[in-house]
Amino acid sequence: MSETVTVPALVLRRTYSVPRQRVFDAWTTPEIAAKFLGPGDVKTRDIKMDVRPGGRYSLTMLTPDGDMNVGGVYRDVRAPERLSMTWRWEEDNKADEFDTLLTLEFNEVAGGTELVLTHEQLASMESRERHTEGWTAIVDQLSAIMR
Repeated sequence: MSETVTVPALVLRRTYSVPRQRVFDAWTTPEIAAKFLGPGDVKTRDIKMDVRPGGRYSLTMLTPDGDMNVGGVYRDVRAPERLSMTWRWEEDNKADEFDTLLTLEFNEVAGGTELVLTHEQLASMESRERHTEGWTAIVDQLSAIMR
């Protein structure tokens, strides 16, 4: 009998000293997102965003090991407060693909905006660790363009 492991949600918080509309726009404008949405040396291209409930998004991350495609469907869009979307990595075998849930909350705080990034329903602790590394680099890179 195999055990089901519950993987805790990944939650990151960052504060940016700009209005929340500006942080929200960074996540919903392909030209801005391309500047921070690849962790480390990873570049992002072919970003498509139909930012509305039921709208789709997709992007390609260029890595030293090859291209990685991700996409999903926006579930909740409340500008400039919240974005929630499915997150699905494209796999060689379609049977290996599944949706996780990514939620971004943009909270007004003294002097700026607190971003709360929550990534849920990850498949394993290993996947959670990889996503933590990637999202940490991404939210830190966002700091550089929010100055």
